[in-house]
Amino acid sequence: MRSVPRLGAINAALISLYFAPMWGIEAVRALTSPYYGIEDHGQAVAASYFRTLLDLSPDGLLHASTVLAGIKLVIAAAFVAYLIDFARALVVGREPNRETLDAVLVLAGAAIMLWGWPALRSGEAALIRVQATQFLLLTGAMIVILLERQVEETAVVPRPEAISRAPSGRLWAAGLTAPTG
Repeated sequence: MRSVPRLGAINAALISLYFAPMWGIEAVRALTSPYYGIEDHGQAVAASYFRTLLDLSPDGLLHASTVLAGIKLVIAAAFVAYLIDFARALVVGREPNRETLDAVLVLAGAAIMLWGWPALRSGEAALIRVQATQFLLLTGAMIVILLERQVEETAVVPRPEAISRAPSGRLWAAGLTAPTG
């Protein structure tokens, strides 16, 4: 057990502090708007992309916008759940739950793709910049966590020379040792 969380967990908490309020506010604004969030340019581009892709009716545009806003709200809530888990882990002196962190990162990555493809297709520089920034923030956190886990796994695995010198089960029980060298 560690008293200080790893860099990846801290990085994910900082990113959660960005995504939870940003996406939460955007989602609530779209869900409570009389125009179903279509007044937000990024939301409108994504909703119209999925309307065209799925060949939806004009009402389907509104439903697509509502579904996209709902997805964003669920992921913002997942970021809040990770922040709560991180705070609890900090107080108790343990590592945050890996499953929570993994689920949040996968959901956020999928959501960024839902808004990223329509932004790239639209060709608007400001919209692409926002999506690229969010993508880089999330990807950076994923890379740090992946590298940390790789280092942790290699630190736990015993070296080959230590394995060859340790007595094996059957040979050791018979009073023999494994050949070395």
